Amino acid sequence: GDKINPWKMLTYTFIPLSVGMFPHIFMHWLSAKSARTFRYPVMFYPLCIAIVWVPSVLLGVLGRIDFDPATTPGNAVLVEMVARHAPGVLGGFLAAGVFAAIMSSLDSQTLALGTMFTQDIVRHYGFRDQLSERQQVLIGRLFVLGILLVTFILAQVSARSIFKLAVWSFSGFSALLPVAVAALFWKRSTAAGAMAAVLSVALLWIYFFVQGWENPGYTVGGTGVMPVAVMFAVSALMIVLVSLLTAPPSAATIGKFFPESSADGR
Repeated sequence: GDKINPWKMLTYTFIPLSVGMFPHIFMHWLSAKSARTFRYPVMFYPLCIAIVWVPSVLLGVLGRIDFDPATTPGNAVLVEMVARHAPGVLGGFLAAGVFAAIMSSLDSQTLALGTMFTQDIVRHYGFRDQLSERQQVLIGRLFVLGILLVTFILAQVSARSIFKLAVWSFSGFSALLPVAVAALFWKRSTAAGAMAAVLSVALLWIYFFVQGWENPGYTVGGTGVMPVAVMFAVSALMIVLVSLLTAPPSAATIGKFFPESSADGR
């Protein structure tokens, strides 16, 4: 097949960082009674991912031998292998497994979006006392329905593969990781810095997405560098610079989140 640019291979490693910013993963962790409760799941998560993905990758790599690259795209190898080697019933079971895997993440992701909308927007901006619990739940459901409808429409008009769409989606999540790291470990980080980082990621994501709409293999300036690397670097730079240029958090705020620390910003 085509040779992969070393810069593209290197900057692809930013994509897995997206897991650290998945809203539904955050909610699963925050539902634990204590840090000790989810200590082992966090430790074994990479191992479990390897157990699941290494065989899949090897199957795709080895399966490439059976198919002509000129007629079978690389991302269609697994589908072609199922069609060629799996009987009808077995193929049905495999398809059911795929849909089960999709739904296990899709329901968590959509419910996380609904919760974020109702908690961080509807309730946060003063509608808590104006709406009943049932009305808030209904608003959350309608929001989730709207998100799924928009996603379905975009899937119909986009000619890209699921993998390429996932890369773009995960790029945005990965680029937001510096915000979470700064919030958790840097006492000098500020809300203005976080907002500046988020805004820069949003603008850059839209820009790169538009640039790559007609070119699915788009890289920054044709260098092979994936857009996620640039977004990640700009995000980290923005939260550091803007935080240093704005007033530090108050001693009360730092004491709330870092009980054993002082407000010296270290």
